[in-house]
Amino acid sequence: MSDKAKRAIIIISGIEVKGFQLPDGSYIVSQSQAGKTVDKDRKSMFRFLGSATFKALHGEGYECSNTPIDKDWLGRGNKSKAKAITIDVLFNYWLDQAFKGNVKAQALVRACGQETLQRRFDSAFGIVKTEAQYEQQTISAYDEYRKSRELLRTSHNGLVNACSRFKFNCAMVHDAITMAVCGKTAAQLRELEVIEGSTVIGLNHIDSAKTLVMIAKVKLAFSGYRSGTWTQRVARALRETSISE
Repeated sequence: MSDKAKRAIIIISGIEVKGFQLPDGSYIVSQSQAGKTVDKDRKSMFRFLGSATFKALHGEGYECSNTPIDKDWLGRGNKSKAKAITIDVLFNYWLDQAFKGNVKAQALVRACGQETLQRRFDSAFGIVKTEAQYEQQTISAYDEYRKSRELLRTSHNGLVNACSRFKFNCAMVHDAITMAVCGKTAAQLRELEVIEGSTVIGLNHIDSAKTLVMIAKVKLAFSGYRSGTWTQRVARALRETSISE
C-alpha cells in the first residue's frame, strides 16, 4: 500500500479546496490551503493551532500530519511533505474565524450547515438530488449571506459618516432603523442568541439575510440625504425602501 496521500479537488460553495485522503481513509488539507479558503495565510492557521480555543477542542497533544505529497500538486515541483490538518480541525478553524468577524468564514459555515440539514431532510423524505444540485444550493446560501454582510458593512460606514457630518446621534438613528425593520433596538438584539461574529454587535444576532439587506438599504438611503432632521430622514428612508407606509 502506498504511503502517499491520494488527492482531489473538493468544491465547497464554489471555492476549490485541495484535499487529500490518507491510506487509513481519513481526510486532510494543508495548513496553507486551510488559510486560503477564508483569505488568510498559513500564519493564521498556525496561531489557531496554538490558541486556547484549539487546545480546548483538540487537547494539548494534537500533532499536525506530516504527509508525503507531490510538490507539483502544491505548485512547487517534486515529491515532498506538507504540514496538514484533519477536516474537523479545518471546520473548527472556520468557526473560529467566523466568530472573529471573517465574513467569508461566516458564509462557509452557514452554507455547509444548511447543506447538511438539507441532505438529512431530503433523505428522510426520500428526495433524490444530484451533487450538482446540492452544490448549487450551497453556493446560493454562501453568496446570499456574504453579500448581505458586505452590504451591511458598507451601509453602516455610510451611516456613521452621515451622522458625524450632520451631528446626529448615530446610536439613536441605528435603533430607529432596526426597530422599524425588525422590531428591536441594538440592545434588545444583543439579548438574542448570536448568529455570527462578536456578541456586542446587535446585527450579528440577526439570522435572516433578507432582514440584514433591508436594514442596509435603509441606511444607504439615509446616508444620501442632505436635508431634514434625523427622524425625518429615517422616515423618508423607510418610505423609499417600502418598509413603511
